[in-house]
Amino acid sequence: NNAGIVRGALFWEHDPERDIEATMRVNALAPMWLTRELLPAMMADPTRPKRILNIASAAGTLANPRMSVYAASKWAMIGWSESLRLELAREGHRHIAVTTFCPSYISTGMFAGARGPLLTPIMRPSQAVRAAWHGMLAGKPIVSKPWTVKLAMALRGVLPTRAWDAIADRVFHVYSSMDRFTGRG
Repeated sequence: NNAGIVRGALFWEHDPERDIEATMRVNALAPMWLTRELLPAMMADPTRPKRILNIASAAGTLANPRMSVYAASKWAMIGWSESLRLELAREGHRHIAVTTFCPSYISTGMFAGARGPLLTPIMRPSQAVRAAWHGMLAGKPIVSKPWTVKLAMALRGVLPTRAWDAIADRVFHVYSSMDRFTGRG
């Protein structure tokens, strides 16, 4: 499930239907609907392993200015993917593995103008595909790339909010990474 749209803007600058609803529909609801259609056939044949690979985003794990709606859609993707993984395992469908890929910026044009935070290069599509594919084949529930995404998640988890905000903003420059965002135009 690799659907995604973004409008890098402050929350109050988003059009409710064109931006907010469309982003949630494409980024969160469409993968759910597609999986819901395909899942019965996957469940019916337990003799062969099946895989679901959902493409989320590092933005679904860490807040970032000018990405509030996009982040909300990717947080939804992560929460749903993790819950689906647990539901399938708990109900005896262990032959269906769910992997959630949480990359930082990928150079597809979708995030044109955005800058990678400190020590976080913008990935080439081939790097992202390789990381997601290998993680899925290895049965990893979550794959976060590059390594700085995991570091940021760990720091955010242990630091007080104000300390994390200061580090994310002044050291890693996460909070300014979308300041020059232009998107595909």
